[in-house]
Amino acid sequence: MSPQPDTDLDADDISITSTVEGEPPDDAVYAVEEILAEKWDIWDDDDPYQPPFRGIKYLTKWDGYPLHDLIGTWEPISAFIIPDDDGNNPSDTPPLLRAWHECRKSMGEPHFHRYCQKNIDDFHAAIEAAETARAARKAKRDKKRQRLALSKKRSALFVSNSEAEDGRAASNQSQEQNFPQAAVGAHSPSSAKQPQTARKLPLAQSDLSSSEADLTDDSTMAELGKISKKTTRSSIGTKGSASDSQSRRNSLQLPCSPTKRTAVPVSKEPIAKATQTKQATNQELQKPSQPLKDAVPQSNKPAAAAATPMARASNTSIASAERPVNKAKRSGAIRVVNQPKVQLRSEWTKGQKAFSTLHFRAVALKRSRAEGTPNPAALEIVNDPSSTVRPKPPVPRDDPYARREVGQSRPRSPECDDAQGGSRSEILTDENIPLAPWEVDKIPQVCPEWRLSNNCTKTAQVCIFLHRNKDPDGRDYPVGHAGGFIPPKYRRPPLTCTHWLYGKTGCFKPADKCLFAHRNTGWAPNENHASDTPTRIEKNIKPMSKPQNERKHGALKPVKSMDRLAPQDLTCWYWANDICRNTAEKCQFQHYDTGIPARAPHNYAVSSYRPLPDKSEDVAPTDDDLSRLKSPKVADPVELGAPEATCEKVRKRIDSVCDLDFEELFGSNNCERGIKLIDRRAFLVYHSEEHAEELELITRWLLMHHVEVSGVHFSGGWAKFQQEIKSGGSGVIIAHADFEYFTELPGLGDMLHHEIRVWSLGIQEGIAYDAALSLDPLVYRYGPVEIFPVGGFIYITDEVFDKEPQVALKIIELFLAKVEELKQIKGLPNAGGQVETANLLWRLCVRPELMKYLFDYCKKYEDRLDSGDAEMQSRARLYTLLSDTRYIEQDYPSEPLSRIMGKFPILSERRVIADSEPVAYFKTVKRDAAAANLNMMRYYAGLHVDLRRDYRHFFLVHTDPRAGVVQQWRDEMQTIGRVMSAWQCVQELEKESRVSMIDFYERFMGE
Repeated sequence: MSPQPDTDLDADDISITSTVEGEPPDDAVYAVEEILAEKWDIWDDDDPYQPPFRGIKYLTKWDGYPLHDLIGTWEPISAFIIPDDDGNNPSDTPPLLRAWHECRKSMGEPHFHRYCQKNIDDFHAAIEAAETARAARKAKRDKKRQRLALSKKRSALFVSNSEAEDGRAASNQSQEQNFPQAAVGAHSPSSAKQPQTARKLPLAQSDLSSSEADLTDDSTMAELGKISKKTTRSSIGTKGSASDSQSRRNSLQLPCSPTKRTAVPVSKEPIAKATQTKQATNQELQKPSQPLKDAVPQSNKPAAAAATPMARASNTSIASAERPVNKAKRSGAIRVVNQPKVQLRSEWTKGQKAFSTLHFRAVALKRSRAEGTPNPAALEIVNDPSSTVRPKPPVPRDDPYARREVGQSRPRSPECDDAQGGSRSEILTDENIPLAPWEVDKIPQVCPEWRLSNNCTKTAQVCIFLHRNKDPDGRDYPVGHAGGFIPPKYRRPPLTCTHWLYGKTGCFKPADKCLFAHRNTGWAPNENHASDTPTRIEKNIKPMSKPQNERKHGALKPVKSMDRLAPQDLTCWYWANDICRNTAEKCQFQHYDTGIPARAPHNYAVSSYRPLPDKSEDVAPTDDDLSRLKSPKVADPVELGAPEATCEKVRKRIDSVCDLDFEELFGSNNCERGIKLIDRRAFLVYHSEEHAEELELITRWLLMHHVEVSGVHFSGGWAKFQQEIKSGGSGVIIAHADFEYFTELPGLGDMLHHEIRVWSLGIQEGIAYDAALSLDPLVYRYGPVEIFPVGGFIYITDEVFDKEPQVALKIIELFLAKVEELKQIKGLPNAGGQVETANLLWRLCVRPELMKYLFDYCKKYEDRLDSGDAEMQSRARLYTLLSDTRYIEQDYPSEPLSRIMGKFPILSERRVIADSEPVAYFKTVKRDAAAANLNMMRYYAGLHVDLRRDYRHFFLVHTDPRAGVVQQWRDEMQTIGRVMSAWQCVQELEKESRVSMIDFYERFMGE
């Protein structure tokens, strides 16, 4: 028996296709009904190139827009701004938000928050209800589809030609007696007078169609249909007859597809038995009668039998017409088409168990292995003449059942078919389609998820990769990384290949295979850690190696790719550039010129110089020199040149140009008697291209004096130099005269605490020239000038004066006492004012207009000052001390600004300087005191670099030296040497200068 129909689905109005409307168009406009809630959050949009929105969004209910749409209801403030007639946005608050803010004030904060939370909870509940209803509709729709597919399999009826049944009419006489008389009475005499209708193509009627008018209204014909169906089922299920078994086997072999089945109402009235004789039945059947298609529903006819003639009424019985034929009969001519053969496979439904026998399993395997007809259009003809007509490309198909990986493909719901079906980039095509405007800035690689399984979670416009296979020129795009890795040459900004830019032989990979860009983009990967932030380089740097098509001259031939060459075919790089530690027998590379050099090691740093061999002319060549014989094929003719210069000649030649004194450069400045040389170690701060000649000259001069040389153009040179100095060594730093970025040299402030001397070498003004004191024209010369010699700046932050005024007073008292002591040594008068640089090597730096700040503070809290408050008394005493000694510049409008930056021992800038950009101290201190303090630190750090010929150190005095913000200051300004507390500064000033960090060098001053 057939299973009972699912009344829930039949009574439900669910359609087998999606009835959900798509998303509203982008230009749709909705009126605001009301604002329900507001919320501050970090809102992440779908665009990966846009930063997330941080701020308040309002839960808005739009008129005619569904509330349960999460994306469309949270709106920023820009959604409520209505432009004026000129298209400009007004600056005031929108009217809707003004009403919302007034409602918030009237409700109060507690009630307002509860109101917003309740509306947000209702909003999420509406979303969950909508998702639940959608899931229920989808489940019902899937269940209904499964039921309709099951009914298609069980209602397969075959209608055969009545002429093929003439030879078997006699064998079916016994079964004709079982038909009731009602089947004969269905053909009335009036129907015999009607002309025979023309044959029509069979039509397959849907199960959901309700056109019952096509069926006859005669109840006898309905009963005849029911009896014929029962007879068909009984004949297939009975095993007692040999003809039935034969028809069942024939029905399995016929290549007929299953047909649909129309549900016929089952009558509960008993069926009348047949009362007429067999002869009467034959007489009625011989008359012209109504075609059989009127008695049998048209939906029972196979759709694939469109070219088969319709069954006509004949002497054959109705039962024989309903049963399948015993053998298939070929009719018509054979059609020969040049098209791929379509595999006829029945739909597979997974049952409760596997195949019942091994026989059917083998049959299924053989059918699955059957190959179809080859497609000639898929052939690719290579090396064909230009006049040959190429085959037409195959028609693009997107048949999911033609792909072998259909089992792993993700099922797509009908709701998203309408939204994604119209995108041209979602269709696989081999045509040359130009890039769309939104495809120009994408990564030129095919999306791996879209290419391999066609299940990319993002649309073609949102995905960072391309949803297409070929570029506008018809060339294939490479497939992107499945893990989402983006090659550095496609990143923002793109990174330049360092082997291509700095390598002598260039990059051994072609531009399309290398992960980095073979062009100077201005950015290069970090040398220490490739995953860190890339470093900026000069965009005008040209690659050291010429392109391979330009290498037409030279001893070594260019190589397109060295991946396929064995090591024994390459020349050893160490043997060609230096000394190889392996012998010729043990080294895997060749110790002679093969014409193809091996690649340089990864840790090799490109040097702009090569030291001259330190040997005399009469030294005989060694065995290693004899082993480096050039190959006869590439050996150049020997040319007799000038004899090699000795060390003494080179040294004299360089000294005549540089005019440098080795003892002056490497002499210690902390020696009381005689000359003490520091270690022969030098670090060069030169640009390898802009200062190439000067770098080569000073390097050779240092090598002539057996100095260990490193520089910024060596990878890891600065880190090694720092390690050696901090381990107890000493040395010198030589910078070019044009270099001024000392605040960006890592750890320079800490290095200045050790025994190093810093020199500026190049064409510059002399050490005795001071533009603030001299009116003579500036004279430049080539020579060394020492920078960062002695002394330094001590900046006291604003927090010290605000929170620790007593300690601040102690610091200034001790510092002014040192000033008076230095004056006594030189015999200067006691009157305050300007202090010579030779006497005072340190300067105190404070906030602008310190005296005005102290005066206004004491006036504001005059009652505390009268009551004897200790802190207020300290501020008043500090003001009196600065006013009496006049060791700080007074902000008098009548006095002009001094051209000497370090004129006073205590530096406090005037308002005209503090108000200028980028300091803007007084404007910033009103809204953020910490930012104003940081601006003054940057100002004095820059002033320290400008006065680097006079001052060495830069110290900070802060209330909390271990605060987290202190490390940020040191990372930004690398010249900061120490950050100490106020009490530590007092202790350093109280110590003897010889052992103190604040050394005034009184011991070197004559009495």
